[in-house]
Amino acid sequence: MPAASSSERILIETCPVCGGHDFRPLTKVGPHPVLRCRACGLGLTNPQPSNAELGEIYGPDYVLADESDTAAAAMVLRSKRATADHYLDLLAQAGVPARGTLLEIGCGAGNFLVRAADRGFDVTGLEYSPYAAERARKNLGGRGRVLVGEVTSLADQSNAYDVCVLCDVVEHVRHPDEFVREILRLLRPGGALLVVTPSLDSWSARVLGSRWMEYKPEHLYYFTRATIARQLRGAGYTDVTLRSGVKKLSLDYVGAHFDKYPVGGITQILRALRAITPRGLREHLFSIVASGLVAIVRKPSSEK
Repeated sequence: MPAASSSERILIETCPVCGGHDFRPLTKVGPHPVLRCRACGLGLTNPQPSNAELGEIYGPDYVLADESDTAAAAMVLRSKRATADHYLDLLAQAGVPARGTLLEIGCGAGNFLVRAADRGFDVTGLEYSPYAAERARKNLGGRGRVLVGEVTSLADQSNAYDVCVLCDVVEHVRHPDEFVREILRLLRPGGALLVVTPSLDSWSARVLGSRWMEYKPEHLYYFTRATIARQLRGAGYTDVTLRSGVKKLSLDYVGAHFDKYPVGGITQILRALRAITPRGLREHLFSIVASGLVAIVRKPSSEK
């Protein structure tokens, strides 16, 4: 089949989790239908936005705040690094030692890499956006490397990493089944993969319905605990551990998010709440279970 042009939307005929072909309507994100596989429950945007549409979304201002010396940038930095510490704690609880090589795919501005380097990991970031990759290099200050490209650009690095991290990435990729199999090849035997992704099982998805804040045109897939576990086991991973996705967020951070991605009623309530809340409380970081899940899995060891 010839490759689709940059302006063509991409029709998905087969569920990447279970191989099913029967989908039912779930909701719409602007002009983009979101369907759900009747067999396994995976949510998917179908047809997917074109490369040109996604290219317009992933611009320099895609992130919530830039690198300027502003209160907004400081707020985002505190939240992301505190959340990174939480995920690193989960890896430690799963028996992953804070040493060896760690790869983060979709590393953004490098906040996770910074905290992992602080703990002793030899870190590498892979980022599709040259703009974000340059920010990550600056933040790391020479304590690791950041590459620009897709996971296929690491084709020569089989069995190279002890840990791989995907924070809010797998829902963005065209072919998640191929993607997680490629990561399995990159991991050393016994290596760990941490995946963070929005979940259709979450309380926010159930309460907000079609107004769920994770329904975005750049989110191509919407997993549940069952579908992410099936996807990972199908790719060859073992020892699947699933948790609710906790993030370290402040009222200011949540409000800024809903200002950038408005949800009728909620955005207005948050603006009013921020206006009457003392600054110290607005900036305080809370552990919030909002919309995601965390999966930690292993590549089988060589003895198996």
